[in-house]
Amino acid sequence: ESRRMNVLYKSVVEYMEKNQPFLDENFNLEDFARRLYTNKVYLSRTVNTLSGRNFRQFVNYYRVKYSTELFRQDPRLKVEELAMMSGFHTVVSYNMAFHLFMNETPSEWMRRYRSSLI
Repeated sequence: ESRRMNVLYKSVVEYMEKNQPFLDENFNLEDFARRLYTNKVYLSRTVNTLSGRNFRQFVNYYRVKYSTELFRQDPRLKVEELAMMSGFHTVVSYNMAFHLFMNETPSEWMRRYRSSLI
């Protein structure tokens, strides 16, 4: 079982990094399971077990990481723009996810990043 989970998880990470399905704000577990030819219960359990995050947190982690890359490319972007460009439904959900993974708000991180450029 753990070998099957590792194989699936490797496919999950490769798919996320190559295809960036998280940029679609409607991306969900059911669609993802279908794309990977597995069922959503097994996919969810695999993600939980191997990443330590539930599916939503796992997806939001990729979105937050992507938003920081966008900002590094263009530090003039605003929080609202980053949220929408990264697949979040709302700025509130972006702020909450960002704080969860980065331990600071997007605005704080952006200010700190900008000051490091000077």
